[in-house]
Amino acid sequence: MRVNFSDYPKSLSWEMKSFSMPNIPRGTLGMKENLKTILEMVRNNVSPSQKLNIEGSESQIDLGTACVRLRPMKLLLKTQAGWTLSDEARKWLDTEDELYLAAFLCARIKFLAEILYYLDEPKTAAELQNIANNEYALTWKTTSDINARLVWLRQLGLVEFQDFSLLYFLTDLGKEFVKNIEVVEPIKQDFSFDETLNEGKVEVSEWAIDFCSNLPSDRKSTIGYIIGDMKQFQTTIAEFIQLISGGKSSDQVMEYAEENYAIAPSSLKSFFSTLTNMGIVERKTSTIYDVTDTARLWSEKELIIDLLCIMHRQFGFMFEMLGVLEERSMSNKELAAIAKVSYGFERENVDEIRRRVAIFQTAKLIRNDSIDKYTITSRGRKLLGLIKVEKPVLAENNEKCADEFENAQDLQFFTELRLAAKDSSNFERLEKQVKVAFEKLGFEAQWLGGAGKTDVLVRAAGNSLTTYTVTVDAKSTMSGNVTDGLVDFDTLEEHRRKHKADFSAVVGGNFQNERLIKRAIEHNVVLIDIDTLENLIRNHLEVPIQVTSYKKLFETPGIADVKCLEEEREKITRYGNLLHAVMDCLIAERDDEVTGGILQERDIYRSLRMNDSFSSVPNIDEISAMLQFLASPLIGCVEKSKDGYSAVGTLDDAAQKFDFYSRMCKSQK
Repeated sequence: MRVNFSDYPKSLSWEMKSFSMPNIPRGTLGMKENLKTILEMVRNNVSPSQKLNIEGSESQIDLGTACVRLRPMKLLLKTQAGWTLSDEARKWLDTEDELYLAAFLCARIKFLAEILYYLDEPKTAAELQNIANNEYALTWKTTSDINARLVWLRQLGLVEFQDFSLLYFLTDLGKEFVKNIEVVEPIKQDFSFDETLNEGKVEVSEWAIDFCSNLPSDRKSTIGYIIGDMKQFQTTIAEFIQLISGGKSSDQVMEYAEENYAIAPSSLKSFFSTLTNMGIVERKTSTIYDVTDTARLWSEKELIIDLLCIMHRQFGFMFEMLGVLEERSMSNKELAAIAKVSYGFERENVDEIRRRVAIFQTAKLIRNDSIDKYTITSRGRKLLGLIKVEKPVLAENNEKCADEFENAQDLQFFTELRLAAKDSSNFERLEKQVKVAFEKLGFEAQWLGGAGKTDVLVRAAGNSLTTYTVTVDAKSTMSGNVTDGLVDFDTLEEHRRKHKADFSAVVGGNFQNERLIKRAIEHNVVLIDIDTLENLIRNHLEVPIQVTSYKKLFETPGIADVKCLEEEREKITRYGNLLHAVMDCLIAERDDEVTGGILQERDIYRSLRMNDSFSSVPNIDEISAMLQFLASPLIGCVEKSKDGYSAVGTLDDAAQKFDFYSRMCKSQK
């Protein structure tokens, strides 16, 4: 029985439509027949605990789980008595009209009717995905969402697939059907609008601002799992605070979560971990949970900014992200790179960035500046003026980097290096950054590129015995992962011979492919991932070692191991400690009436025997060499006489001279 198209379900607005197709087992009978089975079971009041028996499917879900999956589309409704059919579901079961079901799905699901519209000419799934992303701002990373829609449209007889061309096209039935449904036009989003522009003061409590005034040093990078839609996270947290307040057992909470959110015990455990890390929930006994005083304080007003202040205190790169976006708009990938480089994240965690973005968008602290970039709102700027945020750090001991401008430049470089490693559409971007990276380590580097040439040719300046050259191949991939199929070891060997280089290296996001690592060892190629390259530069900025010392890094093929350079770093660190200790001894004796401030090497040796900064006591030769260096005209902080050495300057004097010579070296480049 056909339903007149005038009786088709009214289409929801684009914003109200669901993102996903019905997530039910496919089996051999097809999605349509399985959907019918589920709806008939509900109409016949079958118990929600009843397992589905889907022919050709190994799925073990029960009817209740299937109902939860179908609820967003409003095919099923949840009442106090249990699950019941919607009017539309009843109409389809009664008429068995496939076109009515198709019209219902198109009215409820984003980019389903639109697929039919754009198939007026045959297209591939990838082409449809591009339309979804570019015209409807759906930002789908793969074609999986398109494929899920095409499966339904094919089973409903509206679309056919051509194997040899990979093209989808409308059937005659599909061409007639699309005339009778509503299609949403491409979305023209006005990203320039900031709805908080004319707001007054930010609605935030004084206690929440104070909460952010003294941030702990161990803020976590991972927020963790939050039940439900991130846009509703404030409501969800408030709901669970109300539920747990006064003390509840884990079984009681689990029963509630299963009934209202259909989540597994493991998911609830993860959510509890998030609430605990936020300082909102605490465990009273092995099975009883209760809310904290912080949770009770927030519950008085339930302001979203207050909640974010609680999160800012516990989690890193929260309001700091607002500060970053105040400078310029950025994408998730850029923000993830900055979080890793400048704010202590262990890795580039795009999922954590997306979580923060969703939260801040809900709070109207940031907004889209384009389809895939975000910027701060007026409300966000006002909040930044009230809240303390952590500054970006270059290294653990940031005070060692006196030049803030150079510090900022290095952070920008590390961020760009990471982004370049994932920019597979612009391979030259990474090649150029790799050149700069090796220059920062003290190498002479040339960017060559092009057919038959290595990407970057690196040379360690030295004499005929210590100099060496390395051919470097840069590999950028969208995921950052470099596999064996992307590296041509025969070509790398040709590049090494052509440039008469001593070593070969590949630089890329990361190398976890066992076959790639094995082949690199067989072909004497060193694999340097971005984390390692960044660590090398950070270590070099803290303790600069001779460029010829890096030869050890290239002598062992496979994954580069920075530990081989520790001995060189310790040697330089020892020299620095010795310089400081010798000057301290001389300055301490400067006003002594007996010695007149004059010390011999042995006097200083005896003084340094108890110095904890040395793993082994400096010997006489080391002390003598340091005294001669400090007494040289180049430094002039120590004066030598026939009786010994005395201080004629301070460590600050020495530092100023070192700084001057450093500037002179740079000015000659």
